[in-house]
Amino acid sequence: MLSHQKIEILDSTLREGEQTPGVSFSVEQKIAMTKRLDAFGVDFIELGHPVVSPDIYEAVETLNDLELHAKKIAHGRASKSDINDVAAIGVEWMGIFFGTSPLSLKHKFNVTKSEALKRIETSVKYGKDKGLKLRFTAEDASRTNLDFLIQVGQMVQECGVERFSIADTVGCLIPARMKELVTNIRSEIDLPLHVHCHNDFGLATANTLAALESGAQCVDVTVNGMGERCGLAPLAEVTTILTELYKVNHNWDLGLLPELSQLVESFSGRISKANKPIVGKNAFTHKAGLHVKTVIEEPKSYEAISPETVYRERHIVIDKYTGKAALKNKLEIMGIHLKDWELKATLKDIKAHPEKVSWKDEELISLTNSIKIKV
Repeated sequence: MLSHQKIEILDSTLREGEQTPGVSFSVEQKIAMTKRLDAFGVDFIELGHPVVSPDIYEAVETLNDLELHAKKIAHGRASKSDINDVAAIGVEWMGIFFGTSPLSLKHKFNVTKSEALKRIETSVKYGKDKGLKLRFTAEDASRTNLDFLIQVGQMVQECGVERFSIADTVGCLIPARMKELVTNIRSEIDLPLHVHCHNDFGLATANTLAALESGAQCVDVTVNGMGERCGLAPLAEVTTILTELYKVNHNWDLGLLPELSQLVESFSGRISKANKPIVGKNAFTHKAGLHVKTVIEEPKSYEAISPETVYRERHIVIDKYTGKAALKNKLEIMGIHLKDWELKATLKDIKAHPEKVSWKDEELISLTNSIKIKV
């Protein structure tokens, strides 16, 4: 379905990811993340919003000087001051945003629709006069009247923006509505379409894929799904799904996903949940006896993709759920070969300790030695 479609990934870890509560990246950390994201193969890297603070301004300046394959884009409001900052730094692309929903117009800007259109038009024209390539984002697009959203898109297109982006700012769309929205916009606006999906209802990845299925070209992601509140669609999920399930050939280096995840965890202090797809500790871990027995014989039975695809390893948990085949396999990997009765006795002892949720290798060695001593 998507195998022949142009698809781009914009990573916003440095900007949206840093908006995760309790997180602040240093310039050096941002350099390290940028280099790995570029090696992974994202198409855009959002460097930050320069006006926010002096350290972010410094980071955007420093990152803009790096030699990258990815396009660099800075974030900013529809205001001359923000545009001046980006132009002064010399970033090629700028993402200008303005809230277009009734809630935004009333409570954020206190403007009418016509006043909003004028402010957007003035800012976009000013940005183009400064020589910037522009992506205009309609913030809270998912709660914006469709006719007005299309009016905004057509107006910024006439003003010369290169890209139009819609943000599901509070993550309130379901995939069917996302498809409908993207289809309607693409029928009226002749610009590459970006989407920015928040995860407030756990639908960011599904909405991101739905948008691509309907013809969106570029999707925003962050490493580990970081961001405001519940974050964005995670880089690992989106790119692995596109590669493995949609058969998109984009030359992303999926093997870098665990490294990127761990790098961002170490810099942010935010550890991913163990059951997080692709990069979580338990993503390729098996426990139940029959599951493990079958995985040993044919891994595809309980693995949608091989762990080697993303440079991970398969892990087997030994506890009260463990079966004979799983224990035998685990011990043989450790170089321990037991007679059948020894294996049964060892398994009996394991099941007699339900409080132990995972037996470590050294504990298994001690247990098997004690079994032999008992004899």
